[in-house]
Amino acid sequence: MAECHPNADVWRVIFEHSDYHELWNLCLVSREFNVIATPLLYRSIPLIAPEEPDFQARRWQKPEKKAPHPRGHRLLISRLQDQANDTLRAWIHEVIIAYPSVSIDHDSIRRLETDDFLAKLIACLPSLRRISIAVPSLQSDALIRTICDHSAKPELLLLNQDGKSETLTFADQTLPCVSTLSANVNTSDDSSGPNRRIPAIQQLFFNSPNLRSFSLEFHETYGGCVIRMPRHERINSFRFTGEEKFPPLKHLSLDGYRIDDGEWTYWRDGFQWEKLSSLSVGPDNTGDLLDRLAGYATSLTTLKVSAWADDSDPGVKRLEKLLWSFNSLETLEIKGFMCSIAAIANHGNLSTLCLHEEELVHSEHQRRVATAQELDHLDIHCPKLKSLAVCLNRRDNQWPEDVFNKLATRFKNLRNLSLHFGLGLGNINHPIKPTINYSSVRSIGEKYFDQRKHSGIDISDLFTLTIWTGKYFRRFPRWEPAYSRFEKQYTATYEIRLRNDEIHVRHLQKEKLDLVSSGKIKMSTWSYYGLPEQVKGAVEGPKDSERGFGRGFF
Repeated sequence: MAECHPNADVWRVIFEHSDYHELWNLCLVSREFNVIATPLLYRSIPLIAPEEPDFQARRWQKPEKKAPHPRGHRLLISRLQDQANDTLRAWIHEVIIAYPSVSIDHDSIRRLETDDFLAKLIACLPSLRRISIAVPSLQSDALIRTICDHSAKPELLLLNQDGKSETLTFADQTLPCVSTLSANVNTSDDSSGPNRRIPAIQQLFFNSPNLRSFSLEFHETYGGCVIRMPRHERINSFRFTGEEKFPPLKHLSLDGYRIDDGEWTYWRDGFQWEKLSSLSVGPDNTGDLLDRLAGYATSLTTLKVSAWADDSDPGVKRLEKLLWSFNSLETLEIKGFMCSIAAIANHGNLSTLCLHEEELVHSEHQRRVATAQELDHLDIHCPKLKSLAVCLNRRDNQWPEDVFNKLATRFKNLRNLSLHFGLGLGNINHPIKPTINYSSVRSIGEKYFDQRKHSGIDISDLFTLTIWTGKYFRRFPRWEPAYSRFEKQYTATYEIRLRNDEIHVRHLQKEKLDLVSSGKIKMSTWSYYGLPEQVKGAVEGPKDSERGFGRGFF
């Protein structure tokens, strides 16, 4: 029988789903693969390079008389500037201007700031579809005009905006190219004069008629010993004249933004609620916003609500009121508090559900988690669930076997299940038993998959059971208390899969540490700090001890 080899079109479809590193390796396999993978490799390019590995060593060496031959990212930029590389330019569909997660090559920043380099580069990319700018200092009138006038009409994503006037000189222009706007604004900083950052963001918002996604986050100092009094009037919200026209948003995210009664009238009557399909609220001022949305945000398919662990009134009743006012959700995330399962089950098309409340610090109380009966109710009314994340409590040194049983024998369409366990923050010298560690995690996985198989439920090789400890939203006004250091040390995430009837357990923190140690990935010093201790602590988990953790940062 003759062998059947996929043709180039089939390989191209397969390669379309490969990430950057996979495409890089595919280019090295054969000449045929190189021809197919190279255009895909150049579809999306970052313009700010990470620092080269040997940069710190080279900076102390005597400068070379002859400029070194460009390599890596610099070679790419050099080739894009060359008019002979029209084919390469045509491959590029997306340009990303954002800081890398590791150290930055500041030479690449200076190059982008010189002589309208960015605008000239954008102008010579004929197939450009999307431009993401997350570095406001690199924005300019010339760049924005070039994007708006580009023949391919690329969409512009303005990310990480701070509202400073020197970075938004174009905010008074009509910008049909802007599809996404995200802003993180400090309204209390008036050190250089009256703070006009919110008015600048408002102007940019209403001058973007094709805006589809808007995210606004306030960041202010939480707690502290010194109370800073404003020297000028603070503007914390939009100011309406009645002539504004809201863009047709599909996604809206608000964190810390308050809408008072007067402003709400304009949102209520002018916002195109029927277009809004995705809403994210919190973790700051969560309840205030939820109270206004019931009866208006009724076309949502995605809702994400979060609140800080110390929020005395996160808005439970107000969220329930919103959930009962419509039934179209497919994705629901509630982090920081819990609401009634009945209100959640009103949304029968749910495919993704996350319910997470932080572990409580007071030992006499336990957080609210879903009971076995509530999970049964959820399974009956939300049969389409594919991804479920819940929290579990242990009592009297016992696992919650009734909850384990429901999760293993129900939810037949599930593909991902995430279980969060507390550590015992109320008494860190005597943590909760049974302990979460390498041995117990494997045992939980074996029992879960065994019960699921005996219930006649098919288990895909890709089904992932995640067990984790740690936190989502917790904050402290000054120094971190002792339990926070304990919680960080014993933060762990395990992914468990069943393949060929064998349990495979991945400890994600250990894998990351191994990759960093082998030089395969980079991490900032701050991100790496504490990782070795987390990996060491996960082997046996937290143990009884009379040794306190003291105070201060981990």
